[in-house]
Amino acid sequence: MNGVYTETDRTKSWWVAKVYNDFVNELGRSRTTQRALSCYALKRNVSDYPICGGFVGEIRITRPYHECDGEKLPKWIRKAKELGLIPMDAILDDIPGENIFLPQKLKRGPDSVEVWLNKSSFNPLLYPVCEMHGVTLVSVNGRACDDVIKALYRRCSSRTIILCLSDLSPSGAFFDADLYTNIERLKPSGSSAEIFVKRIGLKPEQVLELKIPMVTGRIDSKDDRDRFKRYLKSYGLDPSKIAELDALEVYYRGGIAAFLDEILSTNVKSY
Repeated sequence: MNGVYTETDRTKSWWVAKVYNDFVNELGRSRTTQRALSCYALKRNVSDYPICGGFVGEIRITRPYHECDGEKLPKWIRKAKELGLIPMDAILDDIPGENIFLPQKLKRGPDSVEVWLNKSSFNPLLYPVCEMHGVTLVSVNGRACDDVIKALYRRCSSRTIILCLSDLSPSGAFFDADLYTNIERLKPSGSSAEIFVKRIGLKPEQVLELKIPMVTGRIDSKDDRDRFKRYLKSYGLDPSKIAELDALEVYYRGGIAAFLDEILSTNVKSY
């Protein structure tokens, strides 16, 4: 254990440990993401989030966890790990760069299938599902770069279905459409590969069906915001808010791994 810890550090870290243990006990899973834990803390709605007073470590009141508290949550999670209050691998972090995970045994069938997402913190949860189904997992930062698309063409010579996962947000809602545009743009001359891109989550109808709460998102470009507003218009959802993929960990039975397993166990062409 490194560093010096104040009473505030310890108090907030104990709170993180309590929320994590509630998550494990209620949902039956021992690993999740920072944003999923924040989503769970909001849903939990227990008035036990400690508010520090003017003196170091003084706790004057407790209240329910607020959405704005999420900004400091990574700090308290890190300290809770350092203090040994939660396992070091319990809360998953993003993995820098582009990551491609090829299954040991590819899925047999007329189509090859890949799962692409722009949140690499989910890789440890989704890779076992992809491995079980014999499909490739690809995670990128934001939008897919040219190199990762060129690598797609090097390994795909027949029909390939790409299933996309991303936030319902101005920057994430069009991850699949932008990916398809770039796949077409970079198609090598003479290539016989047929690549189809399908968005499997989050979709507006899933947010409505699962009653996933929308939260404040980061500031995106005006073009992205306007595009997002047009996209949500017919669903009655607030375009100033976003729904995070991490919410599936809380609002879908079995979490995001179960969500993907169900899709890969059915006819992916229907998505």
